[in-house]
Amino acid sequence: MKAWTMLGIACSLLAQAGCVGTTGGELFELQAYAAGAGDADGSLRFSNSQGYDVRLDEARLFVGGFYLNRSRPASVSSDTSCTLAGIYVAEVLGGREIDLLSAEPQPFPAGGFATSEPALSGEVWLARGDVDQAASSTTVLRVRGQAERGGKTYPFEGALSIGQNRLVPATDPALPGQHPICKQRVVSPILVDLAASAGQSLLLRVDARGMFANVDFATLTPGGASGEAFRFADESGVNQASDNLYAGLRRAAGVYSFSWLEER
Repeated sequence: MKAWTMLGIACSLLAQAGCVGTTGGELFELQAYAAGAGDADGSLRFSNSQGYDVRLDEARLFVGGFYLNRSRPASVSSDTSCTLAGIYVAEVLGGREIDLLSAEPQPFPAGGFATSEPALSGEVWLARGDVDQAASSTTVLRVRGQAERGGKTYPFEGALSIGQNRLVPATDPALPGQHPICKQRVVSPILVDLAASAGQSLLLRVDARGMFANVDFATLTPGGASGEAFRFADESGVNQASDNLYAGLRRAAGVYSFSWLEER
């Protein structure tokens, strides 16, 4: 992944985003964690807007890194650069897979850096390696569980990736790079109001319930054998459930949030 090395000393390879920590704030190393929201038995139960009672038995998300920004700009889904305008004041790299059914903080393998300047927005990168590389075999989201509505049960599973299967065709032949793949992989802006200080750790909380908020499981294609799970498609335009789960994965509000943890 393109990233900064030593905040305040070197600039990111993403030069258009500017340098982190160059505006005078105190610079310090940062430990980071991620966590989900699960029940005591290791599952997660909830109801969604389509009237389904859902039980998640597995939900795992790969996060390649995340950033905090002192500005609150428009979403990268708009016709802009894949990085947010403004100054990045915190970064965490060294991705990991997160168990979204565990509310316990799970450490990222590599720490990050932050400055003491306040942050107003964040972004999460759903990619392993270069966020601009079209081809990717990384499973970003893996889910398994069961949904029920009106007496009918839908055992389900899915493994979603963000590679060439998610490329959006250009609508203007003169602009072949109109819809770069990085726009599919960067979730932003996630609204925050944080000011870091030394001795704190950054927590990324991911709530899988928000990903399933508008999923209609009845639109999934059933498995071929009796009792086989209904499967989410790993491409767009196949059915409502698959499209809405993918949209939920990339929701900036109601799924991802940031907070500070005191060191234990």
